[in-house]
Amino acid sequence: MPDTTANGDAPLGPPPKPDALDRAWNRLPKAELHLHLRGAMPVPVFTDLLNQHSVDEILQGVPTLLRRFFQRCENIRPFLAPRAWTPGEVTRLFHYESFEHFLATYAFTGLFFRRTEDLAALVQGVLRALEEQNIVYAEITIALINYLRQGLSLEDIARVLENAAQAGGPVRVQWIVDLVRDLGPRRALRLLDRVIGLKCPSIVGITLGGSENLFPPDLFKKIYARARDCGLRLTVHAGEALGPESVWDAVRLLRAERIGHGVRAAEDAALVRLLAERRLPLEVCLTSNIKTGVVSSYQAHPVRALLEAGVLITISTDDPTFFDTSLAGEFDRLARLGVAEEDIRNILDNGFAFAFLPEEDKRPYREALARAWPGRALRPALGSPPEA
Repeated sequence: MPDTTANGDAPLGPPPKPDALDRAWNRLPKAELHLHLRGAMPVPVFTDLLNQHSVDEILQGVPTLLRRFFQRCENIRPFLAPRAWTPGEVTRLFHYESFEHFLATYAFTGLFFRRTEDLAALVQGVLRALEEQNIVYAEITIALINYLRQGLSLEDIARVLENAAQAGGPVRVQWIVDLVRDLGPRRALRLLDRVIGLKCPSIVGITLGGSENLFPPDLFKKIYARARDCGLRLTVHAGEALGPESVWDAVRLLRAERIGHGVRAAEDAALVRLLAERRLPLEVCLTSNIKTGVVSSYQAHPVRALLEAGVLITISTDDPTFFDTSLAGEFDRLARLGVAEEDIRNILDNGFAFAFLPEEDKRPYREALARAWPGRALRPALGSPPEA
């Protein structure tokens, strides 16, 4: 089982002061392309859900084995008893000792989305958090099946998503549907057909999350062909739990336009060359890769080697609430790993350049980033480079 307690705490030099970090990153317009909706749930949003719903009633529908699992998790156990909570207290829920407990916490939080207004509160809370970070464009992944299982209708879910996309706020959002490979290809195809039937303009693409080692990409070849034929854009989680072979399949069989994570491609020189030659970008999530045990530390992360080999990179947070990170924090770590400033500027730009947007929609974002980029003034604000 991957350990998530000490890995990732290897020294990166003195961290910058929070105000310097804010000045350096939060004033830059940014895009986030690999962000799970519930993984980005602000703590106050879940606090409200805990206080609005009866935990006793929610647990009545939970299988006995899962309830016992919750009881074994020290971070979850206090929240199994009904009482009023504050955001400061609920923060403890997201501090856990293992990847297994992360999965349990993710499952526990998902039980509280019983009404359309619960989902709407989540969406609005996430968008407010993105706005605070000056993330001006986001493609947010939603696992529809998790909300369907709680009794929400697909039509109501789509209405919430489309309302957020059409609101015209400071964050432009589009949606990536996670078909969840654990459903298996038949159920995933049925869900895809229902999504296509919605004709929801803000749902622009699909991905596959879940158990990569049990449900590899080749099982979903027909599903990706169907999505492509219907005009949906294609990304896929690959090269995370499985090695380079998963990325090979994502490229050759699924014909993915972006690879979610993909960092284990670094283990195969021929694959690295292919990614660079085809300009296939990776959606890299540094802290996530450490928390889930894909790599042992920030210094051991292959992001620099991939960059040096010419692979195109975007940076995202994956599940920032659960992994205690932010997009500003991810770029700070990248800088303190010694990544060149021009490479960082290109990575920021890649977030817009490889968005599932028309070229004419990308241009204003990229121009705004070019105007805001501080150049050589950046690194002094960030503190020391990583220790040798």
